Amino acid sequence: MNGKILKYHRLKQRKKQDEVCKGICSVSYYSKIENDQIDVSQDLMEQLMSRLEIHETGKSVHDENQLKSLIHQFNELVIDREVQKADNLSFQLHDQLQYSQNPHLLVFYEIVLARLNFLKNEFASAEVLIEKNEVFVKEIEESELRFHFLKMKSVYVYFNQDFQQSLKYLRQADEIRMTLHLPHKDVVDLYYMLGLTAYRVNDINLSMFYVNEAVKVYDSHYDYHRSGDCRLLLGLCYKGLKKYSEAEKQYDLAMKLAKNIQQVHLESKVMQAKGELYAAMDRSLEAIHLFQMSYRLRQGTKRLICVHSILEEFYKLGLYSELTSWIEHGFETLKENEKKSGNFLIMQYYYHFMFYKHIASQSDSDELEKVLKDEIVPFFDENFRDEYIYKYGRFLAEVYERKQHYRKSVGFYKKAMRALERLNHD
Repeated sequence: MNGKILKYHRLKQRKKQDEVCKGICSVSYYSKIENDQIDVSQDLMEQLMSRLEIHETGKSVHDENQLKSLIHQFNELVIDREVQKADNLSFQLHDQLQYSQNPHLLVFYEIVLARLNFLKNEFASAEVLIEKNEVFVKEIEESELRFHFLKMKSVYVYFNQDFQQSLKYLRQADEIRMTLHLPHKDVVDLYYMLGLTAYRVNDINLSMFYVNEAVKVYDSHYDYHRSGDCRLLLGLCYKGLKKYSEAEKQYDLAMKLAKNIQQVHLESKVMQAKGELYAAMDRSLEAIHLFQMSYRLRQGTKRLICVHSILEEFYKLGLYSELTSWIEHGFETLKENEKKSGNFLIMQYYYHFMFYKHIASQSDSDELEKVLKDEIVPFFDENFRDEYIYKYGRFLAEVYERKQHYRKSVGFYKKAMRALERLNHD
């Protein structure tokens, strides 16, 4: 185990083997020490540990089995999104792990901590933890640790909108799962993540398979919150298949569960999803009512999606006079959350609201043309959001066509059609 300790701290400090053993022993001898292939004298080990600033103090103070059990509890709290309880246990573990020299426990803890940081929207600190531990996880042969790391890495790339890569990591984790005996929460959490990510890449059948597997387990354990999440996702899948009545049934089941457990966050998500369903069915006024109800149940940046959806429906109905107050709500929310403006998921709404602001004010078409050409279309182009490249690119092409600027019009029509082809291909 001492060799593993040396290896963990060397990788953590991003040092090469020769940097650690220079003047103490040969690189080949040190490599054998790291791999626990030879017994080492206490004096030599102390020199190497000193070089890496590893302290012996309290090394055996805590029982490792107990620590591992606590980390598994921490992991389950994070899976259940019990943020406050997870935070409290995290502080306790952090104090105890200072005296542990078992690298596997330290890395396991930091993998779970990274996911907790994502739940708390602390993306930068989560990214640091992932990068810090990735090399170590790749170099060791520890299946359970690799399983947890792949799940965490999938969350990281998912938040960065790389859904294909996220699904790839989850499938690798699923292959490892088959060789392990894991707690049911880890397994069903993986199923739900696979279902959600498959939906994001438009593999509806795969998504429904995994979500149905997950919902069976959640229902059998009376986990109504997570069962509600599954019903919501099944509704989205049926909507994608244009089976609108089936989608509505799933949303109604999810809403019933949300009300039974008084889960306002889930209620707001169901209302938003049902509003999007009605919008797809051209029931715009009913959709707007649901978006407004969802808006009232939300706080902060979570309201932005509701505002955007309301604007889309009023625009679809040609009720431009109704846009102004909601545009103001949107910009006020963005201003109140300026610290998050670097996040694409937040920043995109600035450009959506900018578009509708020009529509509502019925400003000079030259001004709208400039904003679309110089700001809005380039933003979504840089962030690979084909849905909005198509929407705004086509709108701009039509503006140019009305002005008889046919070359520019053709250029943006082509851009919009390429985006549509990518959407249909995906």
